[in-house]
Amino acid sequence: MLERLEIHHYALIEDSTIEFPQGFSVITGETGAGKSIILGALSLMLGEKTEVQSIRSGCDSATVSASFHIAKQMGAHLAAYLAKEELELEDDTLVVSRTIKSNGRSSISIQGRLATRSELSLITSELLDISAQRDHQSLLSTSHQLSVLDAFGSCEAEKAAYKRAYEQYQNLKSELESTKAQVEAAKRELDYLGYAVDEIEKINPKPAEDEEIASQVQLIASFEHIHEALSQAVSLLHGNEQGLSTIASLYQVKTQLALASKADSSLQVLGERLESASIEIEDIYESVRDYLNGMTYSEAELDRLQSRLAQLQRLKKKYGPNLEAVHSFLKQSKEKLSLSEQGEIVLSKLEKQIKLAYEKLMQEALLLQDKRKKTALLLSREVETKLRTLGMKEAVFAIAFSQTSPTSNGIDEVSFQICANPGLEMRSIKDVASGGELSRIMLAVKTSLAQSDAVPTLIFDEVDAGIGGSVALSVAEQLKKLASTHQVIVITHLASIASKADHHLVVSKDIRNGMSYSTITAVADGERQKEIARMLSGDDTSQESLGHARKLLEKGN
Repeated sequence: MLERLEIHHYALIEDSTIEFPQGFSVITGETGAGKSIILGALSLMLGEKTEVQSIRSGCDSATVSASFHIAKQMGAHLAAYLAKEELELEDDTLVVSRTIKSNGRSSISIQGRLATRSELSLITSELLDISAQRDHQSLLSTSHQLSVLDAFGSCEAEKAAYKRAYEQYQNLKSELESTKAQVEAAKRELDYLGYAVDEIEKINPKPAEDEEIASQVQLIASFEHIHEALSQAVSLLHGNEQGLSTIASLYQVKTQLALASKADSSLQVLGERLESASIEIEDIYESVRDYLNGMTYSEAELDRLQSRLAQLQRLKKKYGPNLEAVHSFLKQSKEKLSLSEQGEIVLSKLEKQIKLAYEKLMQEALLLQDKRKKTALLLSREVETKLRTLGMKEAVFAIAFSQTSPTSNGIDEVSFQICANPGLEMRSIKDVASGGELSRIMLAVKTSLAQSDAVPTLIFDEVDAGIGGSVALSVAEQLKKLASTHQVIVITHLASIASKADHHLVVSKDIRNGMSYSTITAVADGERQKEIARMLSGDDTSQESLGHARKLLEKGN
């Protein structure tokens, strides 16, 4: 609910903080005192466009801030915004602020984080609803009317079943469109794909084959260099006609160490280490010798490998940067060829599935529609009954249906309609001209929807236009009843309505040093009695008016 409204340098208000308790609050004051300024400030919280002219004369900017107490079951848009921005509510309080600057720019913050006007509108529309002359009336939206109807009729189960069928139908339609595009593309590429598949399959590349062949080609191309180096190594290790080999030299060293160790036993360790080294070098010699004896050179094999490598390189250049990509291209091409051949069969199967899905969708849509139409009759009768008590004794209220193509909300479009006077045609409530009449329709609908309307704070302006006497008392009773489930704020000129409120705010205007100032004051007891007396007769000192005011307040409480 709305807890606090702070207004700074906005229109005639210099600085004002208004506390709004839970329950039924009224705002009263003489004509021109500034009641509409409060409504304008609240409208800014709903995303209304800003006007530089709203800035108080002599000031560079105006700021309006609102604090809302948020219930645990918050609206979907607010919950999504808080999650996206990673914001947490402190003491379950949401603070929204809007600043208008004289240069035409404005800024919006939600919980201290900069936000857009669309974000502000989405979030605050779940917290606040104004029923005034065509300002922010959520029930004028046909989509909101449909959601209200569903909430009143508890259509959640039917809507969920319909949405499942709708999603299945949409998914199949998307799959059909995608498959059609793939089939057409495959047909256009048929010759190319066939040639590509044939070429790749003939060469039949193996994974990483190009790297293996490149290594083999490098080895064969280096045959002479390797052969010469290994031959020299063998000669050095095992000896040749030109001199003593490394192995023979090590044998002589080992012999001399053995002789020396007889005189000095500490040298025996060196002899043992040399023995190990000799064995290792002998093994190396044998390995190099065997490798050298096994080396062969084939010009034909080199040509074959180079030719194969050229084929693989050509495939990579045409179909992918590496052989893995070539294999992937081959797989995709085969699938496309198969689709071009089997495409009509696949499309036919999908079309049959779509037909069955559409039949299921329409079955669920009609079940939802039937529930909605039954709900509409109940809601229409209830609203009509309430309108009679609100001074619209001849009013006829109805909910008209028109069928549309399936959407995520069903096949129904609804319109709340009213005929206020006999002989006139039924019209959509958004076309009703009278602001007061429209507010009473809103009041009748909202009291009927008290349990299902999730917007916690309801603000009414001009709800008393053109009424008085017993009708005004009935309006007051309806507002009082509505305040048992919602926070209700009413701007009124009627004492019979103001006397029923739980809380009373008075707007007044005075002139100081040639400047006009509007102030808002909470009144109670004697001050409230004087305000009720003023509303009754224009004289807040008349004993008769004060006595009448006291009686109204006693009845109201």
